Amino acid sequence: MANKDKKEDDFKYIVRMASIDIDGNKKIPIGISKVRGIGARTGLILCNLLNLDPDKKVGYLTDEEVKILSESLDSLGKKDLPAWLLNRRKDYSTGKDLHVTGSDLVITLRNDLNRLRKIRSYRGIRHEQGLPVRGQRTRTSFRKGASVGVTHKKIIQSQKEAKK
Repeated sequence: MANKDKKEDDFKYIVRMASIDIDGNKKIPIGISKVRGIGARTGLILCNLLNLDPDKKVGYLTDEEVKILSESLDSLGKKDLPAWLLNRRKDYSTGKDLHVTGSDLVITLRNDLNRLRKIRSYRGIRHEQGLPVRGQRTRTSFRKGASVGVTHKKIIQSQKEAKK
């Protein structure tokens, strides 16, 4: 029974990692997917790289494991991972394969969109106007504001008035 109490004492309900508070009751891959740029699959691959049990809960990680995991989150692009796993392949400015996480991901995305707007590309103009960028139809989707439709009562009244 003393062993069970010791496990309860070691459990942390909130773990701070990569400037994000992570729920200690979640399994490691799901917990670290709360960090921007990291998904459940990337979390699972990261667990396998660091030899962590993916079924282990984040709250039971030791301080050393948390430190190693958070350092690995920051340097994911520098590990020997396939290019398809990284979220920023062939970076515009450097030409390298990177994996951007956290607030850096938000800043990078904003800079990319600003660059597209500045050079007046089709994608940049569509982003400016708030329209779909990747060729979707706009006849019925992506409408904003009041619903657009035909009011038959108004048409009938206008036709009657036109006959008079």
